[in-house]
Amino acid sequence: MIDLSVRIKNLKFETPFLNASGVWCTTENEIDEILKSEAGGVVFKTMTLEKRVGNPEPRLYVTDDFSINSMGLPNLGVDYYCQIASKLKKYQKPLIASFAGFKEKEFYILAEKIDNTDFDGLEVNLSCPNLEGKGIFAYDLDLSFKILKNLKKITKKVIGVKLPPYNDRETIKKIAEKFLQLKIDFVTLINSYPLGAFIDTKNERLVIKPNQGIGGLGGRVLKPISLAQVILFHKFSQGKIDIIGVGGVETGDDVYQYILAGAKLVGVGTRLLKGPKIFSNLKKQLEKIFREKKINKIEDKLGQLKDY
Repeated sequence: MIDLSVRIKNLKFETPFLNASGVWCTTENEIDEILKSEAGGVVFKTMTLEKRVGNPEPRLYVTDDFSINSMGLPNLGVDYYCQIASKLKKYQKPLIASFAGFKEKEFYILAEKIDNTDFDGLEVNLSCPNLEGKGIFAYDLDLSFKILKNLKKITKKVIGVKLPPYNDRETIKKIAEKFLQLKIDFVTLINSYPLGAFIDTKNERLVIKPNQGIGGLGGRVLKPISLAQVILFHKFSQGKIDIIGVGGVETGDDVYQYILAGAKLVGVGTRLLKGPKIFSNLKKQLEKIFREKKINKIEDKLGQLKDY
């Protein structure tokens, strides 16, 4: 009997598959489609205090191997998402609110609004790379820790953090140890790599318009970077903080690699652009791997990488 369910604190996910916030989760109809699929839950579009149109088009470029985006956090605003959350409770799947402020104070206002709704958990997005003239909060560790410490005082809901990639082990170690102290429930690893570009040779120009044609790099090419972040965070947090692995998830084998690395759930981004049917494919493929390897549940292999 194969059991693909996992838990983050009191939240049960019947499968380990989620959308990565930003894809197929902007409108009520899109979120509804994810909840009707084999996804174990849903992460809403990163919400801000006010509705945002986002950056000018073209702002997304996708190939089989990678994606580049500079979306600029287009969303319908926190009040819209808080309103529709109650309608979507009928699916009895965890609803995770992703949110981001442009100033420190905005994170607290957003958390207070979300805390009084039917959302089950919060994902604090400290890692958006696509806002012109704005730095990435998560690269200012002291400010990030301050924000999270204060957010823990505001909400009793399950709370996690979406992080960007880091370039050295010591930074990941410092973050993991601090998150243990702050009692952060989960981390989402990782947001897109901040500086990606691609040139259209025929037209001799960059393929997206905002931010001088430079955006967040995602898709298949991101997976080796993300796997390394997951492995190190799992190690430095002693497996005590749950991880959602994001980056290049396309097949059941990708999911299994993330599980071995230490991720309890995975988020699908670039490949979800083709629609939520991917979750059904992932489930079938992962179950096949489990049958062949005689694995009963995800915890049996979570973080169980062998020494070379």
